[in-house]
Amino acid sequence: MTSMIPIVISILRCDEKYLFLKRANAPYENLWSLVGGKMKIGEHILGAAKREVFEETGASDVYRYEYRGIVSERLVQRNGILSAHFLIFICHGEIDSFRKSHREGELAVFSLDEINVRCSEFLPSDLFMFDCFREAGIKSNLYEAELEHDNGKYTLNYYRKAA
Repeated sequence: MTSMIPIVISILRCDEKYLFLKRANAPYENLWSLVGGKMKIGEHILGAAKREVFEETGASDVYRYEYRGIVSERLVQRNGILSAHFLIFICHGEIDSFRKSHREGELAVFSLDEINVRCSEFLPSDLFMFDCFREAGIKSNLYEAELEHDNGKYTLNYYRKAA
């Protein structure tokens, strides 16, 4: 049986661009995604999110850091079988610097135009989260998403506001 996994991710501004991680490992290998990872038992959301930022980026500090919302994301196989269910807490902040590589993958910054041009290289659900939570003052902060994994390709089946 698949259990729900709590995840924290961060939309990070650095030098007027946004930082993404090209994942080296499954799931979502070889796709640019937001920085983050699994929460540990006993961690609160912001503490876990900051820990992931420091671990994955090597940043010495994160500024103007805040919680932005939640996404319930299901990962299903082509046959519809659920392979993972993530409860994703999204945060937003700014960093001054980062290291270019980490055991999780390569890090790079992108402008909004670069993200739009290269959107096929990004995890589809992370792009929707990025668009929904990049700006402060979100009206709805609870979303649902489902990705289908088939032969190394990830397809977004839906991304919607939770009713």
